[in-house]
Amino acid sequence: MLFRRLLQISGFAALVTLHTACQSADNGDTGYVDAEEAASATTGESAAVAATDAYVVDVTAVDFAFQAPDEIPSGWTTFRMANAGQQEHFLYLYRLPEDVTYERFLEEAIGPFTEVWEAYASGEIDQAEAGRRFGEQIPAWFFNDMVSVGGPALTEPGETSQATVLLEPGTYVMECYVKTPEGRWHTELGMQRKFTVTDEETGAPMPEADVELTLSNYAIEGSSQLTSGTHTVAVRVTENPEGFMKHDLNLFRLDGETTVDEIVAWMNWMDLEEGFRAPAPGYSLGGVEHLTAGRTGFTTVQLTPGDYAWISEEYGIRGAVLEFTVE
Repeated sequence: MLFRRLLQISGFAALVTLHTACQSADNGDTGYVDAEEAASATTGESAAVAATDAYVVDVTAVDFAFQAPDEIPSGWTTFRMANAGQQEHFLYLYRLPEDVTYERFLEEAIGPFTEVWEAYASGEIDQAEAGRRFGEQIPAWFFNDMVSVGGPALTEPGETSQATVLLEPGTYVMECYVKTPEGRWHTELGMQRKFTVTDEETGAPMPEADVELTLSNYAIEGSSQLTSGTHTVAVRVTENPEGFMKHDLNLFRLDGETTVDEIVAWMNWMDLEEGFRAPAPGYSLGGVEHLTAGRTGFTTVQLTPGDYAWISEEYGIRGAVLEFTVE
């Protein structure tokens, strides 16, 4: 049973995508930059643009909104997210089913989720009952038909991260569902909005990667021998996990005091005390957000000497962790 499985893992993380009303940050900027501008505009140690002919969409994450375009062409697109806020943010992108409008998404998914979550957070129901109610009230299309296409993963304040993803035409949602230190979802505070991908194509090629990582149930396979400098990492997903949550990959730099186990535990957002509340116990440098099986996302990172770990938000607890050291 799907929702029995939800109770066995760190739980319901994609359902946070449903939490609360949507607000939009509109700064009147298209968010598009050309290749020359992209090569010179990056800031933060995790930012770099590898392909000079990349099509780049600049997104600014603030506390708590995205400053981003409302329309984007289809094709290979690099989302470069500057975290100008005081808390960690990410940019999770997913495409709604063709027959599901954004208004229907809000009505059929966000409303029921909010009701159940509030009952769970208040102590009115336990986690098992929350799972049962989610199963009854969230529509099947949310689990089966939405397509997760990636986006820049968890990013520390002041850093800029990027991910290159393939966009097909349709209606999309972008969001960040980290929690504030007080336990409020960033989505609740405004970090969820729709955008449209048009039939016009970017014409950008698929990036060329020098590192490849493969996500399966439930492991990260690929090179752990990385050198100091800039790397473009291809993140390939070969299968969907059981249940609704797709694989993702977050890069953390370890400071010698924080353990991987502490970060994995923090990623359990069903933990009402600490789960997914900013600040994270490790220093986040981006990665690639959730991807439906068969898709590939790319992230370009700049590494300095130190200890690092790739960690799956949902499946790190099941072994999807890859630690490495840069000399």
